[in-house]
Amino acid sequence: MSARLTLHEIGQDLLHAFFHLDRSALSLVRMLLVRPGTVALDYIQGKRKRYFGPFAFLFVVVAVASAAVAITGFHAVSTTNPNAVADFLQAHINLVMLAEVPLLAAFSRILDARGGFTFAEHLVLAAYTSSVRVLFIALIVIPVWYLFRPGDATTAYLYYAYLGIWPIYFGFAASQFLHGKRVFSWCKGIFAVILTWVSTQGLAALATLVFQSATKG
Repeated sequence: MSARLTLHEIGQDLLHAFFHLDRSALSLVRMLLVRPGTVALDYIQGKRKRYFGPFAFLFVVVAVASAAVAITGFHAVSTTNPNAVADFLQAHINLVMLAEVPLLAAFSRILDARGGFTFAEHLVLAAYTSSVRVLFIALIVIPVWYLFRPGDATTAYLYYAYLGIWPIYFGFAASQFLHGKRVFSWCKGIFAVILTWVSTQGLAALATLVFQSATKG
């Protein structure tokens, strides 16, 4: 009969798994900060053992961010007109974060229609870069908001800063990922983010109008 399993052995296994994951995750995050487009290119070119897969990593990061929102009560969906649609999106913020990824990939594909990449390949770029965006919210925005509870004006400034950083970052990633002149690729990436943001805001506004019309009727 083999020796009985002990809590000490379980603890050792957990520590081993944690530190192994930690090194891999930190390596991926570091590369996504400096060479996001290269990471996406490596993945679609078959070099897939070097990092976490884009979709597994995205789902893990979104789960962490969703848990942080639920625990802290952070208002991930900002609106000047509280309504049932905003409440639904706040309660299902994980779906919102995930839904924006294929939309971003679609606009990126449309803007780079002659670039030779498929929608699936643009989806890899969108997933990796969106993971960084969600990590920024989970590890920086939410903790700062929770610890310091800035006023409405400060929160608005943080939101506007985020709106400026995100398209620049995705444009940076696109400049490494897409073919052609980097400045044009950068602009395509920025424009893809803008189109995604306008579309999501428009869909949310439309859903609000439909809901309000239905409740009034």
